[in-house]
Order: sequence, then structure tokens, then C-alpha cells
Amino acid sequence: MRKKDKKIEIQISDAQVEVNGAQLSGYQLTIGKKVIGQIAEIDEKYAAVKNGDVVDFHKNLEAAVEAVIEAYNLNN
Repeated sequence: MRKKDKKIEIQISDAQVEVNGAQLSGYQLTIGKKVIGQIAEIDEKYAAVKNGDVVDFHKNLEAAVEAVIEAYNLNN
């Protein structure tokens, strides 16, 4: 038997992201009321942020969003 694919809506909103104690402009990804990740804009690159630390950098926003969703899916 196959499992049915669940449709989950992920919202991306503008937010202030804290990276190493500094507040930067960026984005917050949420499912319902649960925050699944944050992305900060640093030097024209997009950094995936976890617990206030940069995890990795991406050239565009789409790649950063995919990385955050992938990390969330692997851990949950």
C-alpha cells in the first residue's frame, strides 16, 4: 500500500533574524504556528540560520528555502 501524500502549506514571511548576536533582515519559514527555519541575507547571499548560527550559504532564496525544508523533513 502507498501512503497518501500530505499537502503541507509552508509560509515565508519577512523577519528580523538574529545571527551571532546581530539583527539582520531575512525570512522566517513556518508551518502553522511552528517556525521551521530562518534565512538571513548576508552580502548578497542567503544563509540558512539555525539557533542563531549560520548553517550554510546559498546563491538564491529558492535554494536556501529548499535546504531549510529538506533539513526539517530529515529531522521530523
